[in-house]
Amino acid sequence: MAAADQQGLPAHHSEEEILSHPRFPIARDEFVNAILALYEYDPFLNRLLLEAGRNVLFVVIMCLHARYDEAERATWPTLALATQSTAAQGVSSPRRLGALVSQFIKTGYLELRASPRDRRIRILTPTAKMVAQDQDWLVSHYLPLQVLFPKPGYARIMNRDAGFQLVQRLITSGFFALGGQIMAAHPIVMQFMSREAGVMILIKLMQLAGPKGDANQKEISYSDIGDSFGISRTHVRKILQDAEKQDLVRLTRDRGQFIEVMPELVEAFDRFVAAGMSGHDLIYNLALQKAV
Repeated sequence: MAAADQQGLPAHHSEEEILSHPRFPIARDEFVNAILALYEYDPFLNRLLLEAGRNVLFVVIMCLHARYDEAERATWPTLALATQSTAAQGVSSPRRLGALVSQFIKTGYLELRASPRDRRIRILTPTAKMVAQDQDWLVSHYLPLQVLFPKPGYARIMNRDAGFQLVQRLITSGFFALGGQIMAAHPIVMQFMSREAGVMILIKLMQLAGPKGDANQKEISYSDIGDSFGISRTHVRKILQDAEKQDLVRLTRDRGQFIEVMPELVEAFDRFVAAGMSGHDLIYNLALQKAV
C-alpha cells in the first residue's frame, strides 16, 4: 500500500520486509505444503474452490456474512451484493457468479434464508461446513506469518477462534479493493489463478522448486498432477505449455517428462505471497483492535 494510504493504520509487516526475512523461503515452503495438504487429492474441493472467481466469491460471502446487520439493508448479503462485490475484483462475470453461488448451495456450503425484515429477500448464509473450510483457509494463509513472526504470533487465527474469525472477515470486507489491487499487480500469478485448478498446478511447481526456488529439473507426470487435483493430463499439459511459451518453465521430453521452474516464476510467486502476507498481517492487527 502507498504510504499515504497507511495513515491511521496499525504497524504491520511490509511486502519488502517479508521478502527480505531470512526465514522467508521456509515460510513460503510451509505455505505451499499447507495448501497442498488442504486440497491435493481432494478433487471435489478443487472443482468447487480453486479457480480465482470461485475462491474470491467464497471469501466475499464470508466477509459479507460477518458484516451483516439486519438493521442496515445495504449490508444484507444477497446474491446481488455477493456477485457485485466479487465481480468488482475482475475475476468473473456476474452471470457466472450466480451459477457458482448455486453450486455452493447444492454442495452444502450455503443456505438461502428469508430476511426477517423482508420475507421477499433471500439472505446468503454460510453453513458450519463453510465456516470450517474458511477457518482452514485462514490457518493456511497465516501459517507463513506465524513462521516468520512467532512473537507475538497469530494465535487467534491459528487456534481457529470463531469469534475472531468473524472480526477478521468483517475487517477484510473493507479491503476488497486492496485484494483486487494485489491480484492486478501480479499478472503472472493471475494467469494461473484464472485457469481451472491452475493455482494448484502453480503451487505444485513451487513445491518442486523447493524452499530455495532451485531451478533444477524435476521429473513429472501430467497424469499424476491431474489425478492430484481432479483434472485431465491434457489440461495440465496445456497450462504448462502456455507457461513455457512465456519462459516461466522449461519442459524436456527426452527419456521422460521433466520440468524446470524458471527464476522469473519463483520470483513472481514469492512477491505475490509476500504481498498477501502483508495484507493479512494488517488485517490481523486491525482485528485485534476491534476484537473483544
